[in-house]
Amino acid sequence: MRKIRIKSAPVIRSKMAGFLFSCFLRNKRSCNYLTYIILVLFVFLSVCTACALTVSSPNYSMGVISFMQGGGASSGVSKANWTAVGEGIASLQQLRAAGYSTLLAGQLYLFASPEEGMNWIISNIQAKTDILGFIIPESEWQKDNDPYFYWDVDVSPPENIDGYSVSLDNLPELEINTDEPAYQFSPDSISSGKHIFYVLPYTPARGWEQQNLLSFQIWVDIDPPVAGSIQPQSGALITDNLIPITCSLYDSDSGMDEASTVLTINNQPASFEYDEETRLLTHQPASAYAEGDNAVMLKAVDAVGNFVVNGWNFIVDTLAPEGSVLINGGQEITRSPYVTINIEAIDATSGVKNIYLSNDGIFDTELNNPYPYSPSISDWLLREPEVSGVKYVYAKFEDFAGNISPTYKDEISLELITPSTRIISGPPTVTEETAADFLYESSREGSKFKYKIDNLEWSGWVEQNTAHFDGLAEGNHYFYVKSGFDSNGDGEITADEEDPTPAQWSWSIRPKGYFEKLRERILFWRR
Repeated sequence: MRKIRIKSAPVIRSKMAGFLFSCFLRNKRSCNYLTYIILVLFVFLSVCTACALTVSSPNYSMGVISFMQGGGASSGVSKANWTAVGEGIASLQQLRAAGYSTLLAGQLYLFASPEEGMNWIISNIQAKTDILGFIIPESEWQKDNDPYFYWDVDVSPPENIDGYSVSLDNLPELEINTDEPAYQFSPDSISSGKHIFYVLPYTPARGWEQQNLLSFQIWVDIDPPVAGSIQPQSGALITDNLIPITCSLYDSDSGMDEASTVLTINNQPASFEYDEETRLLTHQPASAYAEGDNAVMLKAVDAVGNFVVNGWNFIVDTLAPEGSVLINGGQEITRSPYVTINIEAIDATSGVKNIYLSNDGIFDTELNNPYPYSPSISDWLLREPEVSGVKYVYAKFEDFAGNISPTYKDEISLELITPSTRIISGPPTVTEETAADFLYESSREGSKFKYKIDNLEWSGWVEQNTAHFDGLAEGNHYFYVKSGFDSNGDGEITADEEDPTPAQWSWSIRPKGYFEKLRERILFWRR
């Protein structure tokens, strides 16, 4: 309870002053000038001696009723509030008024009474982008992260406040940070998020005015949205030309602005839906994507205008390769069941990856044994190589997207006269070993073999399809082998029944330690 002690003049004197004043107001026109002056001075002196105030409360507001003659037939009445701080009246400067803004000459103060309710010595804290900038609303997301705060001083003169302690997110540390009723944050000093700015005044009479702590919620968002995983992934090669495009997307502060967010596909605007709970942006295509490269551009904007741009490409390949297959370059007849397969295949989008070959056109196990794409595949053994007749080769091509072409085929007539020979394995091209082993085969079952090494004589015809040599000299060596078949059954293999083009293998034998010395040389040159 605030207490105000009023030192009063005798009651009669006060009543007389009031009576004379009221008479004066009612009879001003009938009074001569001398009476007018006397009455005014008397009433003024009476009132001034009637109300001399002292206070026993720290802070209070005082209501004063004033009468002011406006120059007409009636008087005006107004009520003004005055402020006291500490143990005495701070000043007679008007804080709030119902009528007038200052003590004016001619105002007569008849009485004063204390009023409850004015506890604040500072109030109305606000924020701007800078001292001359735009207003920052409280508890609304915005982009300024170095605001200017200011507040009203409710005591007069303002010098009754020594300074202010300010802080962000934590209560003030009771250290004066500014002696002005304002505070400017340093450039870009507040991070994104919801923050509370505090200000606490310090007065000589009471120190830190804890009951007068002011706060202002400032919400800052300076970070753009976060764009995460995408589908299809950048550079992805897909065969589905109606696949949805998705992107994980969120803004943890002000949130996404869907209306300002833009998605384009191949430079054309594209619709999307955004699920705030799953944080997923999804585009469902209404029509198929273009074959080949497709460019996606996403400009994601949050509620205060921060944005991030994310671009990526994916490739649509729904078309299988096209091509052709030829046997021995398109020849009509072959004397050997071992042939060369010539390939021509193209895929405009992703390219040709694999070739699948078959002798019967049924691609079952063949699909498990692809040949990497090459213009030719040599030593392909035709079906039923021991039987003359028309032979077929079938081919399929696969692109890098996994599309497999229709079947292509070619045919050739096999007219067997002599068998063909092929070496399956032999020694390395360069070796330190003086022994050598060979494995070979014939295109016709029941064939026999003869072989020779370097310039030595041919061996006799044997059924064994292997050969072994020991103690070979250092240097280059050559191995030859050919097969023959007793077509007429006379027990002999004549020249017209043997392979006219023997298979050949060449290799070189180097001295012991050759590879070690070679390795040392390589290490030396690497240094």
